[in-house]
Amino acid sequence: MTERNAHRRSEQVRRKLNQESQSSVRQAARRAVDPPVVQTRDRKGFKGTEETASAVKRRFKPGWRLLSFVLVVALAYFVLTAFRSPEYQVSSIEISGLQRLSAEEVLGSLNIVGTHIFAVQPGDIIDTIAASYPELRDIQVSISLPAQVSISVVERQPMFTWQMNDRLMWIDTEGYLIPARGSAADMLTIDADGLPLYQVDQDLREFGSSKTVQDKSINKPGQSDLMFFSQAKHIDSNLLVAVLQLNAWMPGENTLLYQEQRGLGWTDARGWDVYVGQKLESINDKMVMYETIVRNLEEQGINPSMVSVEFLNAPYYRVD
Repeated sequence: MTERNAHRRSEQVRRKLNQESQSSVRQAARRAVDPPVVQTRDRKGFKGTEETASAVKRRFKPGWRLLSFVLVVALAYFVLTAFRSPEYQVSSIEISGLQRLSAEEVLGSLNIVGTHIFAVQPGDIIDTIAASYPELRDIQVSISLPAQVSISVVERQPMFTWQMNDRLMWIDTEGYLIPARGSAADMLTIDADGLPLYQVDQDLREFGSSKTVQDKSINKPGQSDLMFFSQAKHIDSNLLVAVLQLNAWMPGENTLLYQEQRGLGWTDARGWDVYVGQKLESINDKMVMYETIVRNLEEQGINPSMVSVEFLNAPYYRVD
């Protein structure tokens, strides 16, 4: 009897140890698979929660939508603040490159002082200056915060004057027609009976070749002279070369003549006009022909009013 009871107790102890061993194994396996429980602390002490560390991390991880929203809000706040701030309103404009024209004169054509810097359009500024001042080229506009507007230009330099009765314009070193305004040094004057032959730059852009025209729009009544310069125009290259050649031949002449039919010429000191034509490729022969004609006229006692050697094979003269 005693042996049977001892055997029963030993069997119970063995089963209990076996159950505790299996329970320990299951708990260890559960801890390996399940993340640890996050403990939070309240006023009474620690308490367990059902949230794991990974769940908490996922809950507070910002996504791209949240970041985008924050950026939009920050940008909107910056723009709103900038629009309300007087620091972002244009108060002055810097311009460089002017020589004959004054900065006040050019900037007077603009109406951007007091405008918000974000509303300033560089393209509109360039178009306004180009339309009001055709003698300016390579116009560039730069804008910097908080409210700085800088303009740089290149001013065309007049080379000689084109005089038509009471109208006056200048021709620059590239042959472009520009308004005669501002101060300029003494230069050669072409006393003409009309506009020179010229080419319009737009013809080059649209058709790939230039077309020589002679526009009379500058003489239309009631039309501003600036309308004539709204498109860049430069005189015919042959005419430009002829002017330079004749000026080199006669450096003492301050005034040359031009007629649409007879071309270039000058007023002889002895009292008559001389015309040598539109082109001066035979200027040496023409000058020899002219001196021969004048010598013969002097021998005959004839005082001409005009001598023409436009065509070597058909020179002529006129008397009053």
